[in-house]
Amino acid sequence: MKQNILLNSVASIVYPCLAAGLLLITGCRKEKTLDPSEQDENYFIVKDNPDVPADHARYGFYESTGIASFYNDTIHRKRISDLGELPRYSYVTLSLEYSISDLANIKFKLIDNKENIPAVLDLVKQNVLPGLPDQFVIPSIFLIDTFYTSLLLKQVELAHGWTSWHGFNTIGISVQDVTVMNSEERKMYAASILAGIAERRLTKVAGDKLQKDFFSVSRAEAKFFKSMGIDVYSGYPLTFLPPAMIPPPRPTGLLRYTVYGTGEGPREITYPCLPREADDSRAFLTAAFYYTAQEFTALYSGDAFILKKFNIIRNIAQEAGFKLPE
Repeated sequence: MKQNILLNSVASIVYPCLAAGLLLITGCRKEKTLDPSEQDENYFIVKDNPDVPADHARYGFYESTGIASFYNDTIHRKRISDLGELPRYSYVTLSLEYSISDLANIKFKLIDNKENIPAVLDLVKQNVLPGLPDQFVIPSIFLIDTFYTSLLLKQVELAHGWTSWHGFNTIGISVQDVTVMNSEERKMYAASILAGIAERRLTKVAGDKLQKDFFSVSRAEAKFFKSMGIDVYSGYPLTFLPPAMIPPPRPTGLLRYTVYGTGEGPREITYPCLPREADDSRAFLTAAFYYTAQEFTALYSGDAFILKKFNIIRNIAQEAGFKLPE
Protein backbone atom coordinates (compact mmCIF):
# COMPACT_ATOMS: atom_id res chain seq x y z
CA MET A 1 0.00 0.00 0.00
CA LYS A 2 2.81 2.40 0.92
CA GLN A 3 4.61 1.42 -2.27
CA ASN A 4 1.59 2.41 -4.41
CA ILE A 5 1.33 5.74 -2.59
CA LEU A 6 5.02 6.37 -3.22
CA LEU A 7 4.77 5.50 -6.91
CA ASN A 8 1.77 7.77 -7.33
CA SER A 9 3.61 10.60 -5.65
CA VAL A 10 6.66 10.18 -7.89
CA ALA A 11 4.43 10.06 -11.00
CA SER A 12 2.63 13.25 -9.95
CA ILE A 13 5.99 15.02 -9.86
CA VAL A 14 7.79 13.43 -12.83
CA TYR A 15 5.03 13.62 -15.50
CA PRO A 16 4.39 17.35 -15.18
CA CYS A 17 8.15 17.96 -15.29
CA LEU A 18 8.49 15.90 -18.48
CA ALA A 19 5.56 17.73 -20.09
CA ALA A 20 7.05 21.10 -19.19
CA GLY A 21 10.40 20.04 -20.63
CA LEU A 22 8.83 18.97 -23.91
CA LEU A 23 6.97 22.26 -24.18
CA LEU A 24 10.20 24.15 -23.54
CA ILE A 25 12.07 22.19 -26.21
CA THR A 26 9.24 22.64 -28.70
CA GLY A 27 8.99 26.33 -27.96
CA CYS A 28 12.71 26.87 -28.51
CA ARG A 29 12.76 24.99 -31.79
CA LYS A 30 13.04 27.33 -34.76
CA GLU A 31 9.84 27.45 -36.83
CA LYS A 32 10.13 26.72 -40.53
CA THR A 33 9.70 29.85 -42.59
CA LEU A 34 6.29 30.04 -44.25
CA ASP A 35 6.65 30.33 -47.99
CA PRO A 36 3.88 31.38 -50.39
CA SER A 37 2.26 28.45 -52.16
CA GLU A 38 2.20 30.31 -55.47
CA GLN A 39 -1.01 28.43 -56.26
CA ASP A 40 -3.03 31.60 -56.83
CA GLU A 41 -3.06 32.53 -60.49
CA ASN A 42 -4.46 35.42 -62.45
CA TYR A 43 -6.70 33.85 -65.06
CA PHE A 44 -7.88 37.20 -66.40
CA ILE A 45 -5.01 37.43 -68.86
CA VAL A 46 -5.32 37.26 -72.64
CA LYS A 47 -2.52 35.90 -74.83
CA ASP A 48 -2.13 36.79 -78.46
CA ASN A 49 -3.06 34.48 -81.30
CA PRO A 50 -2.42 36.35 -84.57
CA ASP A 51 -3.89 33.50 -86.63
CA VAL A 52 -7.38 34.04 -85.16
CA PRO A 53 -8.74 37.59 -85.71
CA ALA A 54 -11.07 37.38 -82.69
CA ASP A 55 -8.23 36.32 -80.38
CA HIS A 56 -5.89 38.93 -81.81
CA ALA A 57 -8.54 41.59 -81.20
CA ARG A 58 -9.07 40.35 -77.65
CA TYR A 59 -5.33 40.62 -77.03
CA GLY A 60 -5.17 44.16 -78.44
CA PHE A 61 -8.15 45.17 -76.29
CA TYR A 62 -6.47 43.68 -73.23
CA GLU A 63 -3.18 45.42 -73.95
CA SER A 64 -4.84 48.83 -74.33
CA THR A 65 -7.45 48.62 -71.54
CA GLY A 66 -6.22 45.94 -69.12
CA ILE A 67 -9.59 44.16 -69.40
CA ALA A 68 -9.67 40.48 -70.35
CA SER A 69 -12.47 39.32 -72.64
CA PHE A 70 -13.64 35.78 -73.31
CA TYR A 71 -16.17 34.00 -75.50
CA ASN A 72 -16.34 30.85 -73.36
CA ASP A 73 -17.43 30.78 -69.73
CA THR A 74 -14.77 28.20 -68.80
CA ILE A 75 -11.49 30.11 -68.79
CA HIS A 76 -9.24 27.51 -67.11
CA ARG A 77 -9.20 23.76 -66.50
CA LYS A 78 -6.75 21.98 -64.19
CA ARG A 79 -6.34 18.25 -63.67
CA ILE A 80 -6.33 17.63 -59.92
CA SER A 81 -6.50 13.86 -59.48
CA ASP A 82 -7.57 10.55 -60.96
CA LEU A 83 -10.58 8.60 -59.78
CA GLY A 84 -9.88 5.10 -60.97
CA GLU A 85 -9.09 5.53 -64.66
CA LEU A 86 -11.06 8.76 -64.99
CA PRO A 87 -9.29 12.13 -64.53
CA ARG A 88 -10.82 14.79 -62.28
CA TYR A 89 -10.62 18.51 -63.06
CA SER A 90 -11.24 21.80 -61.36
CA TYR A 91 -12.62 24.66 -63.43
CA VAL A 92 -12.47 28.43 -63.31
CA THR A 93 -15.62 29.87 -64.87
CA LEU A 94 -17.27 33.19 -65.53
CA SER A 95 -20.55 33.77 -63.72
CA LEU A 96 -23.36 36.09 -64.76
CA GLU A 97 -25.01 35.48 -61.41
CA TYR A 98 -24.14 38.27 -59.00
CA SER A 99 -24.33 36.26 -55.76
CA ILE A 100 -25.82 33.12 -54.25
CA SER A 101 -28.90 35.16 -53.30
CA ASP A 102 -29.46 36.50 -56.83
CA LEU A 103 -32.83 35.31 -58.09
CA ALA A 104 -32.34 36.39 -61.70
CA ASN A 105 -31.32 32.89 -62.86
CA ILE A 106 -29.40 34.23 -65.86
CA LYS A 107 -28.86 31.89 -68.77
CA PHE A 108 -26.93 32.51 -71.96
CA LYS A 109 -26.15 31.22 -75.41
CA LEU A 110 -22.54 31.14 -76.59
CA ILE A 111 -21.69 32.86 -79.85
CA ASP A 112 -21.26 30.78 -82.99
CA ASN A 113 -19.71 33.47 -85.17
CA LYS A 114 -16.62 35.10 -83.68
CA GLU A 115 -16.12 37.41 -86.68
CA ASN A 116 -18.15 40.15 -84.98
CA ILE A 117 -15.91 40.28 -81.90
CA PRO A 118 -13.24 42.76 -83.16
CA ALA A 119 -15.80 45.44 -84.05
CA VAL A 120 -17.68 44.98 -80.76
CA LEU A 121 -14.51 45.34 -78.69
CA ASP A 122 -13.60 48.46 -80.62
CA LEU A 123 -17.05 49.91 -79.89
CA VAL A 124 -16.70 49.05 -76.20
CA LYS A 125 -13.32 50.77 -76.07
CA GLN A 126 -14.37 53.88 -77.99
CA ASN A 127 -17.99 54.37 -76.89
CA VAL A 128 -18.70 52.40 -73.70
CA LEU A 129 -15.66 52.74 -71.43
CA PRO A 130 -15.63 56.57 -71.64
CA GLY A 131 -19.19 56.64 -70.26
CA LEU A 132 -18.34 54.73 -67.07
CA PRO A 133 -17.55 56.34 -63.71
CA ASP A 134 -13.90 57.02 -62.91
CA GLN A 135 -12.17 54.04 -61.27
CA PHE A 136 -15.03 51.76 -62.32
CA VAL A 137 -13.78 48.16 -62.22
CA ILE A 138 -14.70 45.72 -64.98
CA PRO A 139 -13.49 42.29 -63.82
CA SER A 140 -13.78 40.82 -67.33
CA ILE A 141 -16.03 40.82 -70.38
CA PHE A 142 -17.98 37.74 -71.46
CA LEU A 143 -18.90 37.97 -75.15
CA ILE A 144 -22.05 35.94 -75.78
CA ASP A 145 -24.85 35.60 -78.30
CA THR A 146 -27.77 36.31 -75.99
CA PHE A 147 -28.67 36.10 -72.33
CA TYR A 148 -32.08 35.73 -70.75
CA THR A 149 -33.83 35.21 -67.44
CA SER A 150 -36.51 32.69 -66.52
CA LEU A 151 -38.94 34.88 -68.50
CA LEU A 152 -38.14 35.01 -72.20
CA LEU A 153 -38.19 38.53 -73.63
CA LYS A 154 -39.46 38.86 -77.18
CA GLN A 155 -39.21 41.63 -79.79
CA VAL A 156 -36.15 43.02 -78.02
CA GLU A 157 -34.60 46.13 -79.54
CA LEU A 158 -31.38 47.93 -78.66
CA ALA A 159 -33.41 50.76 -77.11
CA HIS A 160 -34.78 48.34 -74.51
CA GLY A 161 -31.39 48.10 -72.81
CA TRP A 162 -31.00 44.33 -72.71
CA THR A 163 -27.58 43.89 -74.35
CA SER A 164 -25.42 43.60 -71.23
CA TRP A 165 -25.54 42.10 -67.77
CA HIS A 166 -23.22 42.87 -64.87
CA GLY A 167 -22.53 39.52 -63.21
CA PHE A 168 -20.28 38.32 -60.39
CA ASN A 169 -16.84 38.25 -62.04
CA THR A 170 -17.73 39.44 -65.53
CA ILE A 171 -19.95 41.68 -67.62
CA GLY A 172 -21.84 39.77 -70.28
CA ILE A 173 -22.30 41.58 -73.58
CA SER A 174 -24.58 40.34 -76.35
CA VAL A 175 -22.49 40.48 -79.54
CA GLN A 176 -24.13 42.29 -82.45
CA ASP A 177 -22.92 42.80 -86.00
CA VAL A 178 -21.57 46.32 -85.65
CA THR A 179 -20.26 46.38 -89.22
CA VAL A 180 -23.80 46.64 -90.68
CA MET A 181 -24.92 49.37 -88.26
CA ASN A 182 -25.06 53.03 -89.13
CA SER A 183 -23.67 55.64 -86.74
CA GLU A 184 -26.96 56.07 -84.85
CA GLU A 185 -27.40 52.32 -84.41
CA ARG A 186 -23.87 52.02 -83.07
CA LYS A 187 -24.59 54.87 -80.69
CA MET A 188 -27.77 53.12 -79.49
CA TYR A 189 -25.90 49.81 -79.10
CA ALA A 190 -23.29 51.50 -76.87
CA ALA A 191 -26.05 53.23 -74.88
CA SER A 192 -27.80 49.89 -74.38
CA ILE A 193 -24.61 48.25 -73.09
CA LEU A 194 -24.05 51.15 -70.70
CA ALA A 195 -27.66 50.91 -69.50
CA GLY A 196 -27.21 47.26 -68.52
CA ILE A 197 -24.07 48.10 -66.55
CA ALA A 198 -25.64 51.16 -64.93
CA GLU A 199 -28.82 49.31 -63.92
CA ARG A 200 -26.84 47.01 -61.63
CA ARG A 201 -24.69 49.86 -60.34
CA LEU A 202 -27.59 52.18 -59.53
CA THR A 203 -29.58 49.43 -57.85
CA LYS A 204 -26.60 48.88 -55.55
CA VAL A 205 -25.60 52.48 -54.74
CA ALA A 206 -28.91 54.32 -55.13
CA GLY A 207 -31.61 51.66 -54.76
CA ASP A 208 -33.65 53.58 -52.18
CA LYS A 209 -33.56 56.74 -54.27
CA LEU A 210 -34.70 54.85 -57.36
CA GLN A 211 -37.66 53.47 -55.44
CA LYS A 212 -38.58 56.79 -53.85
CA ASP A 213 -38.10 59.13 -56.81
CA PHE A 214 -38.20 57.07 -60.02
CA PHE A 215 -40.37 53.95 -59.70
CA SER A 216 -42.85 55.76 -57.44
CA VAL A 217 -43.93 57.99 -60.35
CA SER A 218 -45.47 55.19 -62.41
CA ARG A 219 -46.74 53.38 -59.31
CA ALA A 220 -48.69 56.50 -58.39
CA GLU A 221 -50.01 57.15 -61.90
CA ALA A 222 -50.96 53.59 -62.86
CA LYS A 223 -54.35 54.04 -61.22
CA PHE A 224 -56.11 51.53 -63.48
CA PHE A 225 -53.86 48.66 -62.39
CA LYS A 226 -53.72 49.89 -58.81
CA SER A 227 -57.55 49.68 -58.62
CA MET A 228 -57.24 45.96 -59.40
CA GLY A 229 -54.49 45.43 -56.82
CA ILE A 230 -51.80 44.89 -59.48
CA ASP A 231 -48.38 46.46 -59.13
CA VAL A 232 -47.37 48.21 -62.35
CA TYR A 233 -43.93 46.55 -62.06
CA SER A 234 -45.24 43.03 -61.49
CA GLY A 235 -44.55 41.74 -65.01
CA TYR A 236 -48.21 40.67 -65.01
CA PRO A 237 -49.52 39.45 -68.41
CA LEU A 238 -52.08 41.77 -69.95
CA THR A 239 -53.87 38.94 -71.73
CA PHE A 240 -56.72 39.08 -69.18
CA LEU A 241 -57.81 42.36 -70.81
CA PRO A 242 -59.24 42.96 -74.30
CA PRO A 243 -56.70 45.01 -76.31
CA ALA A 244 -59.04 48.01 -76.35
CA MET A 245 -59.10 48.10 -72.55
CA ILE A 246 -55.31 48.11 -72.06
CA PRO A 247 -54.38 51.68 -71.12
CA PRO A 248 -51.51 53.23 -73.11
CA PRO A 249 -48.20 53.11 -71.23
CA ARG A 250 -46.89 56.65 -71.76
CA PRO A 251 -49.49 58.55 -69.65
CA THR A 252 -48.32 56.48 -66.65
CA GLY A 253 -44.65 57.25 -67.29
CA LEU A 254 -43.79 53.97 -69.02
CA LEU A 255 -41.94 54.05 -72.33
CA ARG A 256 -43.52 50.74 -73.35
CA TYR A 257 -45.02 47.52 -72.14
CA THR A 258 -42.80 44.45 -72.25
CA VAL A 259 -43.37 41.54 -74.61
CA TYR A 260 -42.71 38.04 -73.34
CA GLY A 261 -43.27 34.74 -75.04
CA THR A 262 -42.76 31.03 -75.30
CA GLY A 263 -41.65 28.77 -78.11
CA GLU A 264 -39.95 29.55 -81.39
CA GLY A 265 -41.02 29.73 -85.02
CA PRO A 266 -44.58 28.53 -85.77
CA ARG A 267 -45.05 27.59 -82.11
CA GLU A 268 -44.07 31.01 -80.80
CA ILE A 269 -46.63 32.69 -78.57
CA THR A 270 -46.12 36.31 -77.52
CA TYR A 271 -48.08 38.39 -75.03
CA PRO A 272 -47.75 41.93 -73.64
CA CYS A 273 -46.92 42.30 -69.97
CA LEU A 274 -46.46 45.00 -67.43
CA PRO A 275 -42.74 45.72 -67.11
CA ARG A 276 -40.48 44.68 -64.29
CA GLU A 277 -38.46 47.40 -62.59
CA ALA A 278 -35.37 46.40 -64.56
CA ASP A 279 -37.28 46.67 -67.86
CA ASP A 280 -38.30 50.23 -67.04
CA SER A 281 -34.97 51.46 -65.67
CA ARG A 282 -32.95 49.93 -68.52
CA ALA A 283 -35.16 51.57 -71.13
CA PHE A 284 -34.82 54.99 -69.49
CA LEU A 285 -31.09 54.53 -68.93
CA THR A 286 -30.58 53.64 -72.59
CA ALA A 287 -32.39 56.86 -73.49
CA ALA A 288 -30.25 58.80 -71.01
CA PHE A 289 -27.04 57.49 -72.57
CA TYR A 290 -28.31 58.13 -76.10
CA TYR A 291 -30.14 61.46 -76.00
CA THR A 292 -29.20 64.84 -74.64
CA ALA A 293 -31.79 66.30 -72.28
CA GLN A 294 -32.87 68.72 -75.00
CA GLU A 295 -33.28 65.97 -77.62
CA PHE A 296 -35.36 63.78 -75.31
CA THR A 297 -37.54 66.71 -74.23
CA ALA A 298 -38.32 67.51 -77.87
CA LEU A 299 -39.18 63.86 -78.53
CA TYR A 300 -41.56 63.47 -75.56
CA SER A 301 -42.75 67.06 -75.12
CA GLY A 302 -46.35 65.98 -74.42
CA ASP A 303 -45.52 63.28 -71.85
CA ALA A 304 -44.99 64.95 -68.49
CA PHE A 305 -44.31 61.78 -66.50
CA ILE A 306 -41.94 60.38 -69.13
CA LEU A 307 -39.90 63.58 -68.95
CA LYS A 308 -40.02 63.59 -65.17
CA LYS A 309 -38.64 60.05 -64.92
CA PHE A 310 -36.01 60.72 -67.59
CA ASN A 311 -34.64 63.70 -65.67
CA ILE A 312 -34.74 61.78 -62.39
CA ILE A 313 -32.80 58.76 -63.63
CA ARG A 314 -30.44 61.02 -65.54
CA ASN A 315 -29.56 62.87 -62.33
CA ILE A 316 -29.16 59.64 -60.37
CA ALA A 317 -26.83 58.21 -63.02
CA GLN A 318 -24.73 61.37 -63.08
CA GLU A 319 -24.48 61.41 -59.30
CA ALA A 320 -23.17 57.82 -59.53
CA GLY A 321 -20.41 59.05 -61.86
CA PHE A 322 -21.72 58.00 -65.29
CA LYS A 323 -21.00 60.37 -68.18
CA LEU A 324 -24.09 61.30 -70.18
CA PRO A 325 -24.43 63.33 -73.39
CA GLU A 326 -24.93 67.04 -72.80
